[in-house]
Parts: sequence; structure tokens; C-alpha cells
Amino acid sequence: MEQKYFNVQRSFGRSLINNPKLINRFYDIFISSHPAIRPLFKNTDFAHQTEVLKQGLNIAIMYAQGHPVAENTLKVLRKSHGKDGMNIDRSLYKYWIDSLIRTVTESDHKFTPDIEREWREVLQKTVDYISADAR
Repeated sequence: MEQKYFNVQRSFGRSLINNPKLINRFYDIFISSHPAIRPLFKNTDFAHQTEVLKQGLNIAIMYAQGHPVAENTLKVLRKSHGKDGMNIDRSLYKYWIDSLIRTVTESDHKFTPDIEREWREVLQKTVDYISADAR
């Protein structure tokens, strides 16, 4: 595994260990980050969504490494988040990335600017794939 992906995976693991409510904290930050985001989650089962995001972040790391299985999973997300699904505005993904970085920063005691850069690279690669057909 390339070092940067290893660093992101370890950072994610430390964050989950240091803050068992990490994903809940992320959603608190994310939903408050832009007025257009809260309505997207009005009927969300957050117990389920928490598990989906944990898995999704692992898939994002795998995708950034070039794993074909991860790309197949992201194809499903691209469809559900794209114009034939929830039609998520591409501009909102910036808030998703920034909210996740803020959450990890709070939870990973070994977080550094280099790890932030690596996280952003992984997340942006995933967002670019998922939002390829977004408006």
C-alpha cells in the first residue's frame, strides 16, 4: 500500500478509536455547513447512514489506490447521487470534504498538514468520480 493511503487509513482508524461518535460528529458539522445540505437529510435513518459512511470512507481509500472492486461500489453511489438519483449539486461536495477534514482533525491526535493533504487527495478523487455527471 502506498504510504499516503496507509496514512489516511491509519488516521481514519485513530479517529474512530478516539471518537466512537466520529460519524455523528461529522454529520453535525456537515449538515450545518451549508443551508442546502440539511434538507437532503430530512428523511435519513442516521443509524444506517453512519454505517454506510464508515464503509464508504474505506471504499474511498481503496478507490484512490486503484482497486476495481471499490470502483464498482462507487458506480452505485454515482448513480444514487447523480442526476438520475438525488441529483446532488456538485458544489456541495466541497462541504462534505471540508466537514470530514474538520471532524478528523478533532479526533486524530497525530493529524498533520501532510495527512490533511493526503485525506483531501483521497476524498477529491472519490468526489470527482461520484459527481462526474452532476450539474
